[in-house]
Amino acid sequence: MFRSILSPLRTITSFSSSTTTAIFNTHTFLTHKPLRNFSTKPWFSDIFDISKVPRYKPCTLSPTMQSYTKHFPSESEPLVSLSFNGESRIFILTMLGNETPDNRLTHKFIGEALLPAIAHVEHQWDEMLSSGQSDQGAALVTTAGMSDSAKIFSNGLDLEKAIADPLFFDTHLNKLCEKLLTLPIPAIAAVNGHAFAAGFGLACAHDYRIMNAKRGYMCMNEIDFGAPLPHGLQMTIASKISDQKTMRKVVLEGHRFSAEEAFQAGFVDGLADSPKETLEKALQLAEKLKGKAKMNAWGTNKEVIYANAVKAVRMKHDEATRLLYAPRAKM
Repeated sequence: MFRSILSPLRTITSFSSSTTTAIFNTHTFLTHKPLRNFSTKPWFSDIFDISKVPRYKPCTLSPTMQSYTKHFPSESEPLVSLSFNGESRIFILTMLGNETPDNRLTHKFIGEALLPAIAHVEHQWDEMLSSGQSDQGAALVTTAGMSDSAKIFSNGLDLEKAIADPLFFDTHLNKLCEKLLTLPIPAIAAVNGHAFAAGFGLACAHDYRIMNAKRGYMCMNEIDFGAPLPHGLQMTIASKISDQKTMRKVVLEGHRFSAEEAFQAGFVDGLADSPKETLEKALQLAEKLKGKAKMNAWGTNKEVIYANAVKAVRMKHDEATRLLYAPRAKM
């Protein structure tokens, strides 16, 4: 036994000096960082540049910014309003129900109103970062109004028009989900009333949801009218619902979740007693969370925890559908 142990040692000591040099050079190569090949996946340090982390003087706050309200697509044809409070640094995106009273996620509503409004929020955040005014953070709250007549958050797609356009999911619905899933500041949905089908998905694309407990249900009712659930939409919902029993109830049963049920299931984060209080509680949560964005890591970390959903909404809808249903087609 001792002979077998010593034998390799004799072999090692019999190495020539050239072999020793080769081993040393190999060790040096392995312990030094190899040259980067930017044609492959980026290094973590390429993504996280410490020099771009905002630096602030302690106890010194940037001055109050100017408050304003904008309308999209235009002031003369408003489908959404976007208000910015320069003191609190909170954006309020209000769906006005002017194209459809139930805020259907149509080509026009998404493409000309919601996406440009969210792009504006993102641009303003970039401006805050570059000008040193991000020290208090920022947040977005989305609502469909706070009047007692505001019964619906969003009633989903105009399905016939959506499926008639082969690019709708890529250029509109998935893009909307992606923008909210990766928004670099906290995004909170103030669900004032019903959120059905893609309206449910719109709420789930936000980071948090506050819901009116006195009126409204959240429901994925595609199962009841025979519509396959789009992969990007399903993964967006799954990013906020980890429990498979709950997902089964959502997707396969088309269960209508009351606000209390949704809260108990964990995909609603707070309850209120009216549309007005729903918005107020959403703003309180935004105030609490906004500072977490000030070091500019909120969006990056969202892409980590929502990785599967982000990957799904960035995949071409036709490709995702082919991968999902091709095995079934061969049966």
